[in-house]
Amino acid sequence: MDFLAPFFAAIGVAAASIPIVLHMLRRAPTQDMPFSVVRFLKPSQPKLTKRSNIEHWPLMLLRILALVLIGLGFARPFLREVVTTESDGDVVQAVTILVDKSASMRREGIYEQVQQIVRETVDELGDQDQLSVVAFSDTTVRLLDREKWTAANSGERSALIEGVVDTYEPDWMSTNTGSAMRIAADELAQESQERLNISRRRLVLITDFQRGSDLDELQSGNWPANVEVELKTVAPKVKGNVGVSFVQDSRVDRTRVRISSAGDTVQQEFQLSPFDASGAAVGQPIKVTVAPGQRRTLILPPVDPALGKSVVGVELIGDEHPFDNLIDLPEVENPVVKVGHIGPSSVNDPESMRYYLQRVLDGNQERDVNIVDLTRDDGVVLPIPADVKFVVATDVVPAGLLDSLGKFFERSGTLLVAAPSVDTVQSLSKFLPVNFEVKEAKVDDYAMLAYIDFDHPLFSAFSDARFADFSSIKFWQHRNLVFSEEDRADGDWSVIAKFDSGTPAIVDVSVGESGKLTLFAAGWQPTDSQFALSTRFPPLLTRVLSLASPVQKDQLVQTVGDVIRPGELVSSADWSIQFPDKSTQTAAEIATLAREASGATSASSDLQAATVKLYEPGRYIITGKSGDEEYSVLMIAGLAASESQTEMLPVGQLQVLGIGVESETNELPGELIGAEKELANGQLSSNELERRQKWWRWLLLAGLACLIVESLWASAIERRRAAEVV
Repeated sequence: MDFLAPFFAAIGVAAASIPIVLHMLRRAPTQDMPFSVVRFLKPSQPKLTKRSNIEHWPLMLLRILALVLIGLGFARPFLREVVTTESDGDVVQAVTILVDKSASMRREGIYEQVQQIVRETVDELGDQDQLSVVAFSDTTVRLLDREKWTAANSGERSALIEGVVDTYEPDWMSTNTGSAMRIAADELAQESQERLNISRRRLVLITDFQRGSDLDELQSGNWPANVEVELKTVAPKVKGNVGVSFVQDSRVDRTRVRISSAGDTVQQEFQLSPFDASGAAVGQPIKVTVAPGQRRTLILPPVDPALGKSVVGVELIGDEHPFDNLIDLPEVENPVVKVGHIGPSSVNDPESMRYYLQRVLDGNQERDVNIVDLTRDDGVVLPIPADVKFVVATDVVPAGLLDSLGKFFERSGTLLVAAPSVDTVQSLSKFLPVNFEVKEAKVDDYAMLAYIDFDHPLFSAFSDARFADFSSIKFWQHRNLVFSEEDRADGDWSVIAKFDSGTPAIVDVSVGESGKLTLFAAGWQPTDSQFALSTRFPPLLTRVLSLASPVQKDQLVQTVGDVIRPGELVSSADWSIQFPDKSTQTAAEIATLAREASGATSASSDLQAATVKLYEPGRYIITGKSGDEEYSVLMIAGLAASESQTEMLPVGQLQVLGIGVESETNELPGELIGAEKELANGQLSSNELERRQKWWRWLLLAGLACLIVESLWASAIERRRAAEVV
């Protein structure tokens, strides 16, 4: 006889000594009889002494027997027996091998263990046993079904298993162990109802059982009682793992990454090596120290522009498992924004507009802004650099700069003119409508803004009632801008804001095909207005900068395994996608593949709604076409951060979820650690034997019966003793 929980048997035997001790002690009298001659004596309790003879020894034996039987019942005893499968051809077992193929299974040494365990599990099966093999990561894929296994002969079965072993390869997905186990268990339970000759249902789970596994699905519903689980864990040759992942930052001009170390990692010193589009290292590696089980987030230092390279990814050096050590990063275009300035270059003069412009741009939280003075105090004029998309003019524009300004407009540049005088506006007459006039306005006290077009992109951010009040800004003097209605009909200009006198305060002028000139009728220096001192000035100026040099928004960061709709991202039904391996597929090709996979007779006409699953990490480029124009979106898919949490979960984690498990652990390929295999050919497992015999029920019933008899017997003895006293 053997026990599943021998601890309870030991407790029952130990508890059996309690009745013996109690029966060996003399009890105190149950009644006090008062006598007049001793009423003044001090009472004392009688001492308990050992008896020379045991009183009511059958009652004591009954109590001992009850405790022993209950203890044995909780110990769940069973008898070992051998099942001769050769003599009973109708008894078969259904086995499902569930193989983990998630990204964490890419660690060195695991692949060989999986091959070995699959072969060993198959070798234990009988000729009548049924087998299926399922691989899983975030979803399940059937590698071998029972029908094909049952129809094959011995030689064909060997070929089938070798085919499964040879084609097994981990992917880049996350690990949804709970869902895969639930699907496989439901299938096994269903087969037991359809095929009455199946006597045993086994789910053999081959996995690294890493901490990042998703077991949530096992918390809902009850596990099928007739499905056994055999957990066979695999481990890499070298324990531990460190992974790197991208972290979104509020600023687009810097890159933030996170390094995560598993709890069983030994190494603590690593290096981060940024690389460019060709894969060559950029700059010097960055030293990083991460303790086991900890995470560290850091910002990559900016690359020296003199190197002429941009960082497109980063690699972690020093980790034994490289599957999560390399990530692609969003490309940062123009991390430092250059803004040209035409006017006095005095930075510290609070009476100049340059003073307030500098402070607003220095306070930009999204990116760093450098102001380039195009006119110097010594009269030298510099052409507008090619990488400048936004220029601010706060004084007369020199004639020598007009040609450069014309090329600037051809590059879709934006010029903001804050006119401190009539001459400033007239110096730009080359780019203004033909019938335009400007003159100095007569202001009695002060002017203020009475009309603002909140539908215009410049003021759309102020459309909320809390921010829409600009009436508190006083203008001491301004210029009258007079445009021809004929030019306005042609769309050359539009009024964004007006003074209370009805004259334009801010005007948008189109220059050429793509250039834009925004003209303020007054300056923001204290002699002209209170504009620079108002709370509306910094966000308004920042808004002009954002419209002129927008933040890159055509880069998306996703996780491997996500499903996207490329057509919706580029707002086009005629799209194509380039994968990380540089292969390309069109919307029509993807729709055809989806139709063939689903067995549909016709493809959906809505190509914009077609979906694509991101199967591997790297860069995806989605290109949409609308007429002759193309629009591209760069998408970066990164590995799920949970796959870097590779320390193994406790083997008892499944028991906590209500699943009985027999486990084996492989530390190295070919080396079995732990107890010897309990299942031999023709012999059932301990759990199955105990489940079939169910001795614990009879032992508990016998123990309870003994307690009932003991209670009745003890009650009868007490009643007889009470009668004798009376």
